[in-house]
Amino acid sequence: MSGTKCPLSVIILTGNEERNIAECVADLDWADDVIVVDSYSTDATLEEARRARPDVRIFQNPFEDFGQQRNWALDETGPRHGWILFLDADERCPPAFAEAIRRTVAAPGEKVGFFLCYRNMFLGQWIKRSTFFPSWQLRLLKQGEVRYRKEGHGQRELTDGPLGFIQEPYDHYGFSKGVADWIARHNQYSTDEVELILRLASEPLQVTDLLRRDPVVRRRCLKRIAARIPLRPMTRFLYSYIVRGGFLDGLAGWHYCLLRASHEIHVQAKLVECARQQESQRTAGAADRFKDAGVDRLRESQASPLGESSKSPP
Repeated sequence: MSGTKCPLSVIILTGNEERNIAECVADLDWADDVIVVDSYSTDATLEEARRARPDVRIFQNPFEDFGQQRNWALDETGPRHGWILFLDADERCPPAFAEAIRRTVAAPGEKVGFFLCYRNMFLGQWIKRSTFFPSWQLRLLKQGEVRYRKEGHGQRELTDGPLGFIQEPYDHYGFSKGVADWIARHNQYSTDEVELILRLASEPLQVTDLLRRDPVVRRRCLKRIAARIPLRPMTRFLYSYIVRGGFLDGLAGWHYCLLRASHEIHVQAKLVECARQQESQRTAGAADRFKDAGVDRLRESQASPLGESSKSPP
């Protein structure tokens, strides 16, 4: 790779990432502009970032969701270059990935953004099959051409411009802070996913999208199908461990598929809870309307046409 830094702004979203941020920033010595957008960490995240790269630019903004945080970063941090790469602190850029980004930024053609894929690491290895590789996210974009919106616990891109794909993956260490941290994060993720699943289940389903060449269109179709499937935990485990070949990932694949199935148990339980709450609200609303109607009828029966009591005077 050339020693000249790539004319690229890299934005890293952080929140209590002192364990990850130094390695993430140090891994970006090939990029010219590195920006950290921190959601007011209470640990040494910012100190570690500055230690790893003194010229890192740091901003802070309260975290609402990934879509909002990415949009704020695009608007408020003043990226120095026309192309922007989004990373999380637990993600790493192998040399082959960095070179692919460099080549793409140098000659993007008419594209305004690129979907990237990642290798999920667990128990010291890449669990390729258990994690449905490749899974795509739009993380490389031309400034001013792409926005984001909240989608479940993540985000979805908003753009009218043509998009491309970069096949060389980056690495994601989602368990870098331990299994307990992963479980805690996914407890919140499962809450966010309930709203998404309910929306996806109400959207029209075009099964023919599964035959489309665009992998993003196929994946979104699969999500709509999954939102309609009962027994989500069992279905998820059988699909990831058997159909997608997670068993070929060895012991790491077995444990990861179990963790994902447990996540689906939480999602399923919260969906049932949500349905019960909605039914309770409908019942309570109907009871209130019935009560109000009864009160109105009682008042009408007690009032004369002239607005005086209909009872006889003593």
